[in-house]
Amino acid sequence: MIRFLFRSITRCVLWTIDLLARLTGRHRPYNALQIELTGHIAEAGVLGFLPFRRPAAPDLFALTTLLRWAREDEQLSAVVLIIDNLDTGWARLQNLRRSIQALRHAGKYVLVYLAEGGTQEYYLASAANAVAMAPAGHLTVTGLAAETMFFKGALDKLGIEAQVTQAGQYKSAGEPFTRTSLSEPHREMMNSLLDDLYDQIVEGVSSTRNTDKATVRDLIDQGLFLPREAQEMGLIDHIGYEDNIPHWLESRGRQGKTEKKERAAANSDSTDSTDSTDSNLFIEAGAYLRRRGRLMRRQALRYPPARIAFMTVGGTITRGETETGSDGIQSTGSNSVIRDLRHIRENPDIAGVLIRVSSPGGSGLASDLVWHEIIQTKEEKPVIISLGDVAASGGYYIALAGTTVFAEEGTVTGSIGVIAGKAVLHGLYAQLGLDKEILTRGKRAALFSDYLAFGPAEQERMNSEIQSFYRDFVKKVAQCRSLSYEAVDACAQGRVWSGRQAVARGLVDRIGGLEESLAELKYRVGLPDYWPVGVERFPKPASLLRLPSLLRLLPLGGRVHGTGWPWERDRIWAILPFSLRFL
Repeated sequence: MIRFLFRSITRCVLWTIDLLARLTGRHRPYNALQIELTGHIAEAGVLGFLPFRRPAAPDLFALTTLLRWAREDEQLSAVVLIIDNLDTGWARLQNLRRSIQALRHAGKYVLVYLAEGGTQEYYLASAANAVAMAPAGHLTVTGLAAETMFFKGALDKLGIEAQVTQAGQYKSAGEPFTRTSLSEPHREMMNSLLDDLYDQIVEGVSSTRNTDKATVRDLIDQGLFLPREAQEMGLIDHIGYEDNIPHWLESRGRQGKTEKKERAAANSDSTDSTDSTDSNLFIEAGAYLRRRGRLMRRQALRYPPARIAFMTVGGTITRGETETGSDGIQSTGSNSVIRDLRHIRENPDIAGVLIRVSSPGGSGLASDLVWHEIIQTKEEKPVIISLGDVAASGGYYIALAGTTVFAEEGTVTGSIGVIAGKAVLHGLYAQLGLDKEILTRGKRAALFSDYLAFGPAEQERMNSEIQSFYRDFVKKVAQCRSLSYEAVDACAQGRVWSGRQAVARGLVDRIGGLEESLAELKYRVGLPDYWPVGVERFPKPASLLRLPSLLRLLPLGGRVHGTGWPWERDRIWAILPFSLRFL
């Protein structure tokens, strides 16, 4: 009864706020939405120890929600995206690109404006009905390139020796420190990944720009285009400035109405003489999110309440607490994730959890602890995993525990393998005229000293440890993915795959992004896709009143004691051997 009364009062308050906004003219009519996509698109809008600040731009989850609302909004006829200087990953691009295509399928006219653009910007823009560009801009669609830097030559000059042991022939995270060029397995893996990602670009542009793949490949090989050249090649549709956008939309609107009248005349002796205005009434993304959000909350009160958790696992996986900054998660701490998952399990109001994993991995132990906690959660509530730009090594390890695992076609995933080792600085100390004298009790007390190299027995012991961890990793994959050990081992060995390749090998369930993952979670908890749900986000912004937040204000980030080298805490690392970026 109390809950019903509270919901009724809330509905009245929201309805009153909406009515006052209409009466005071704050709720002006609109028919076109304008969204600016610039710079970094964060996976999660976490703001470290300043929780009272709003993010400068919506994160991926908010953008996906915004584009879905726009798709379902009958008042909207057009969506304009102004895209400039993107700094985002492959999976996030594909998530947004699918949302743009869904807008088109829903009958919305989508126009993208580029001041200038590279491969990232154009791949996203090509999903729209039309692409416009500034007269003085440049279109630079040059494809993909992957660079690997090798440090061994520099380390040799400094007298530093990297001792690295790996499990898996493709597990090349240590190669930059032990080699001066790519190993053959590393080269094979990179070429396979680049081939698949490049083919995804070609297929995407070809399908949405209505041209064949061979033509797209030829255009990418040319790479550099002035606006007029890009228009002649069919890559863009309009050339002009931002203030030309209303004109382009109105021209399209008049053309669309003419076509509609012609179709009506062909099917009937009489036509509807009523016409809507040609003018475009724009609303900005921030105002639209707030206005539409209030409407959705009011509508949600008509339904029995339903709530889910949305958790982001990003950055390097470590033991301890999650570290966040102004642009989102910098590292994910196992202690924080375990605490949040236990809260989710114990909260009867939370029906299920969607975990977004965008991590290259990190500590093998931390990854295993989080994996176990997700397994525990899955036994009580559905856990859907959505893989971001990269979910490899430890990132893939924790994703295994999900009820269903989604990935984008371009998600870098897999890398089922581990490494261990240390840097020996004896030569560097000698060049600097430094000496160490080490006294020990215990045969292996100085095992991880940076002054002494591993001996044969120590090397054998380290190899035994990582091989044991690797076998356990493969067993967990086989168990969670319902595969044989041999089948997993064949596509493991530290090798990374695109999401499309991973689905074909049974490492991932389905292709999809946040929207598809959320729909699956609703299905698992017994809700139809249209049913509104409340979303509780994790990790939560830190409070200034909490000790960890206060410590971050201290010099050196509040570290009151030295943490030493990483291997002093975690000997075995499950981490991606490289990062792939657009050039």
